[in-house]
Amino acid sequence: MEDINERGLKKTEIDIPSDVTKVQTTETTKTTETTNVVKDENSDSIIKDKKLVTETTTTTEEKTESGKTFYTQIKSKFEQVFHEFIPESLQNNRKVVHAFDNLRENALKKVNDKSIHPEIEWDAEVRKSNDLCDEEKKFLKERKEFIKEAFAKYVGVGVEEIHVDDIPVIAFAGSGGGFRAMIATTAYMRALQDSGLYDCGVYFAGLSGSCWNLATQYSSLCATKENPVQALLDFYKENLTHHIASPRGLLKALSNNSSPETAVELVFGGLVEKKTEGLDLHVVDVYGSLLGAVILLGRDPESQHHDFKLSQQRRFMEGGKQMMPIYTSIHHVRPWKDELDPKLAAFVENYDQEWAEHSKKKDHMAWYEYTPFEVGCDEQAAWVPTWALGRKFELGKNINRTPELNICQLVGIMGSAPSAPIYIDVRQFEHFLPEGWLKTEWKKLYEGAMEDLGEEGRWKFEGHHLIPTAEIYNYIYHLNPKPYKLGLVNNEILELIDAGASNDLPLYPLVHPSREVDIIIGFDCSSQITHHEFFEQEQSVFTSRKGITKVARDVENKYCEIYDYIPNGKSDGHTTPAVYPNVFCYLPYLPNDKVDKDFVPSTAKFASFANFTYTPEQIDLMVRLAKQNWLEVEEKVKGVVIDTWKKKRDKRLSNSK
Repeated sequence: MEDINERGLKKTEIDIPSDVTKVQTTETTKTTETTNVVKDENSDSIIKDKKLVTETTTTTEEKTESGKTFYTQIKSKFEQVFHEFIPESLQNNRKVVHAFDNLRENALKKVNDKSIHPEIEWDAEVRKSNDLCDEEKKFLKERKEFIKEAFAKYVGVGVEEIHVDDIPVIAFAGSGGGFRAMIATTAYMRALQDSGLYDCGVYFAGLSGSCWNLATQYSSLCATKENPVQALLDFYKENLTHHIASPRGLLKALSNNSSPETAVELVFGGLVEKKTEGLDLHVVDVYGSLLGAVILLGRDPESQHHDFKLSQQRRFMEGGKQMMPIYTSIHHVRPWKDELDPKLAAFVENYDQEWAEHSKKKDHMAWYEYTPFEVGCDEQAAWVPTWALGRKFELGKNINRTPELNICQLVGIMGSAPSAPIYIDVRQFEHFLPEGWLKTEWKKLYEGAMEDLGEEGRWKFEGHHLIPTAEIYNYIYHLNPKPYKLGLVNNEILELIDAGASNDLPLYPLVHPSREVDIIIGFDCSSQITHHEFFEQEQSVFTSRKGITKVARDVENKYCEIYDYIPNGKSDGHTTPAVYPNVFCYLPYLPNDKVDKDFVPSTAKFASFANFTYTPEQIDLMVRLAKQNWLEVEEKVKGVVIDTWKKKRDKRLSNSK
């Protein structure tokens, strides 16, 4: 395994052979014949005086026992390193540097290019409803028709026995966990392909690292291939060779293609566009571009303009040919930060009284979902076309026309775990402390400090973000006419972060009140799976917020726990309550002795959250583990699918009588 230093960077060692260096002295004897031509003084004849001359030359040379000189070995190794890290074409390197020099100018030229950004000719309005949009309704109908044959094959009946209305709406959910989750979720998908269940899915929801595999899978790099999932795994093996913050790796990613100038514009042009629109750039924005350079660039960037727009992923879903991806992030709603300046406060009725009550409310997480069709939050029952995300809105209509927000900025937001609030950081810190005196003393010190702050002071302190969050314009800003109400509708900026700060699985959008998902199959590849109480805690918060009663159906197998989600009509008062019952199959990515008893994904050094480099062998190991874990529970999940199908079929037949 390659050495990884504390920053997650690959160490390249010059491996000089360890054989003994010796000083070798060599004597070379050379004998030459010389002829001295002279004229005889007593005659006109010529005399040739021949002599043999012997020379001995002594040379000293450092050699190893392998026969190569020490300096030859050094030169050979440095040439090896040079060729490993310097791309074949130095001309492409210069193009990359030149592209950065001209990035702002070139990016701004394309902002108004209608051939690249046709959306700048369109106006957008906020859709105020929690019904599914027309595009998603159309997709659902097409997807069920498309998977009808695959579903019949999976449940073992003739296709003539399948009515499309009886086919369960199956959603897969991938967790957070950096590149570990990105790879492991893909590995599970590959295992499900072999069983036939993957082809029966309708939705594929991602969170944090699992959003990253969606971004690549639903691009021309993979979606155009015969097997997009296998193509994605092959892409990882070839491209996850350098840390995203490695200058050498970045140079390689941007130059190892047919158009380095276009590659730079696609990956970093979104930063220019955001800055031009008056938004502050934060480290999360740059982080997203660095991620994009690794997971989104192929050999021909000129053909990839569509890959950098989430809305363009719909082209792979036409006719229901692929599942609908759902990406997630959250906005940390902090009422105590909603105070208005006097000019805006004048437009709020009874502002002083309203503010006194509003500021006492506790914070909560509002879930946002992104599909190729729309972006929105069921908490506000407000949605905008995905191609309009990033624009300024007022009174429900865009007041400017800008290109769609670059997907690099979106993957940065979706994976911005470091931007989580302080209480999440504290929880993570405590999670990794070893049990014992140190952990006990830390908790005492922290709780003591929080007691000094008081209850209100504590949740305000813990609600701060140490790392600035990414910013986009808030599409519900002044959504309704005056008089305004306090809250998010008065904030021009929407601050979005990694949804893992709320839950390690993207369950919230899958219990959307109009989505009617029957079965959720969640792959938990997070670092917290070793402590089941974290899962229980997150489940408790989720079910209480969404008005769900969770009933254990079958929890005997540690590789798959099955629960019934039964709506109870209650909610936390912020988000919409669930209304449709479903089954949740929870599959934690646990170690398995049948694969490698020493490989524990959540604690393995090479699979840590901060690691961004993987070898093909490591990826293969992760794939084998996912496959074996799936084999342990395949029949159990299949039983859930068949049972759900039969119940829907029987209900339809009963209603038709």
